[in-house]
Amino acid sequence: MNTLEIKRLKIPSEYETAVFVIDGRPLYEYLKEWANGDEQLLYKPDMLAISWTDDYDFEGDSRFMKFVLAQDKAITPILSCPDDFDFSCSVVVADVEKRDDVVIWRRIGSVNHSKENLEEEKRHGILYLNSYTDEDWEKYGDSIALEEVDSSAWYDWIGKNWTEELYRRRINYTFPKYQDEENIDWIAECNFVFNRKDYDRLVESCYENIRNTD
Repeated sequence: MNTLEIKRLKIPSEYETAVFVIDGRPLYEYLKEWANGDEQLLYKPDMLAISWTDDYDFEGDSRFMKFVLAQDKAITPILSCPDDFDFSCSVVVADVEKRDDVVIWRRIGSVNHSKENLEEEKRHGILYLNSYTDEDWEKYGDSIALEEVDSSAWYDWIGKNWTEELYRRRINYTFPKYQDEENIDWIAECNFVFNRKDYDRLVESCYENIRNTD
C-alpha cells in the first residue's frame, strides 16, 4: 500500500509550495525520472500546481474539478500550470480507479490539447441539447436552448451565466476529451495503491484553498 500526502516543501525552483508526496517522495521527482528530461512531454514538473482546489478564477472550473473527483473511474487532473491555472494549459492526469477499500492510480500522463477545438467546445455548453434533462428543457427550452452559437442572444446569455456555461463545456467537452486516451501522452505506469479512507480525507482537505501560489 502506498501513501499519498500533501506537504509544503521548498522545490528546486526555489520557492515553497504545496506538492503531492507519495511514499515520502515528492511526485515531481517521479515525474522528472519518468519524463527523462523530455521537456516537450513535461516542463518543470516541480512548478505544477495541485489542481484539487476551489481556487480557480472561474467557479465553473471549480465545479468541474469536484465533478471529476467524485467519479469512481476517470482520467483525473492532478496538476496544472500555476500561471493560467485552468484546464487549457499544461495538465497532468492520473488514470484513477476507486474501489471499496483502495484507490488505484494506474498511469500518469499529460493532456495533449492538439485535438481540442474552441468552436466545437462552444457547441457543448448551454446549446448542447444532447445533455439536456427534463428540468433543462423546462428552464431553457423557450429561451436560449434553440439559439445559435455566436448569436447576440447567446453572447448575452453566457455573459450573464458564465459559470453554468463553462461547467457545461467542461463536463460535455473537456471531460470526454480527457477520457479518450488519444488525447493523453502517457508518461508512466505507476500502479500506486492508496487506502480509500485516507484518499477521501485528503481530497476533502484540498478544499481549504491550498493553491500553490505565494
